[in-house]
Amino acid sequence: MAETPSSGDALLPDLIATCRDSLAAADRFVADAKHALSNFVADEGRVSGAALEQHQFAAHGYAWMATYVEALRQTLGWAERLDGEGRLGEREALQVQIVFGEYLAQLAGGIAMSQGEVARPS
Repeated sequence: MAETPSSGDALLPDLIATCRDSLAAADRFVADAKHALSNFVADEGRVSGAALEQHQFAAHGYAWMATYVEALRQTLGWAERLDGEGRLGEREALQVQIVFGEYLAQLAGGIAMSQGEVARPS
């Protein structure tokens, strides 16, 4: 009979460092998305209301992406504070790992903004 894996087996080694690296990549991703959006909605450095209305889906998608990245930043900050206090236990580490895994997967594959709208990187 096979052994049942413990949750400790599921934890990534160097979780905090891995999350820091992942957050840096997510920051670059959302900066690229912002730049791409500004190409559609900005005119001489100023946002055009008409262009923003025309590209509302892209703007909405960018807002979701930026929100996800900020959620990752806050999650990492929480984990770092707990770690610094010696209180980052297995349960908290698994929560951090799940949040990062899920949000990074959605950033890469698409964020459901509603039942019929999914923002995907292009």
